Amino acid sequence: MRAIALALALALVVCACENPIPPEGAAIERGPKAIALDADANGLRWDAASKTLYLADDQNNRVLRWTDAEGVSLVANLPPAPPDGAGLGDLVRLPDGTLVVVRFGGGKAGDVVFVRPDGTSGIVPGLDPERRRIGLTLAQDGQLYVASFVRRNNVNVGSVARLTLEGTEQEVIGALQKPVGVLAVGDALFVSDQLAGKVYRAPLASPQDYTTYATLPNPDLLALGPDGALLTGSRHGQVFRINPSGDIRVLASGFQQPRGLAFDADNRRLFLADHDGDTSNGTTHFLQIVPVE
Repeated sequence: MRAIALALALALVVCACENPIPPEGAAIERGPKAIALDADANGLRWDAASKTLYLADDQNNRVLRWTDAEGVSLVANLPPAPPDGAGLGDLVRLPDGTLVVVRFGGGKAGDVVFVRPDGTSGIVPGLDPERRRIGLTLAQDGQLYVASFVRRNNVNVGSVARLTLEGTEQEVIGALQKPVGVLAVGDALFVSDQLAGKVYRAPLASPQDYTTYATLPNPDLLALGPDGALLTGSRHGQVFRINPSGDIRVLASGFQQPRGLAFDADNRRLFLADHDGDTSNGTTHFLQIVPVE
């Protein structure tokens, strides 16, 4: 993974409208392929309708997009954050095209930001800046859920809450350690707790009644994969597939630190944000594309 990749020429174009669908004749890149980024992607979101991958650039406080036809381009720069106070986590795209992104904030400046289809952006008002938000998901009823934690006397106190863009955050799951990923699938929420080494399943009707769904090392952000499986990365360079049967296996390995994941079901390919945590020999972050057979 330390092989030096050819640098991409990134034509960053601000998009203030719906993203066009790539031409029918555009070649589909199924990989395996590592695309070097002038960015540090964390959250990823695949939009099947527009055939567009959205990337939350943790390094530069912005949202990028990638398509087979156009490669990487800029969607929008996000509202300014305090120095060292951005730290983007997951992102979702609402039905009207609005992008919502969580910002970690390091315990001092955590918030949630959004970008409207017309290019205007803003910060969700009234949220607790001490909450370190990472995971974000959109349920089928349109409700947003966010995973976060605070530190009290050097101890993590984690939770999942219902979130509105008007500025309400209502806790529905508590007593977690370091919730990183949250994913709504049908009538359930799945939550990855990195410190506990668990993925939990919580019924949306009564989220507090959550149970352990899987036990695995250091699960990160979550994505829905093939055949109803859950996908999550690990700090040890692996991507795990958690099948509905409870079977857990390594789907892919040999990466740096996989963070956000997104699965393109039509073309059976996995996108992953590959974070370089070793700065001793320079830093190279990748967008990885992996075929899923």
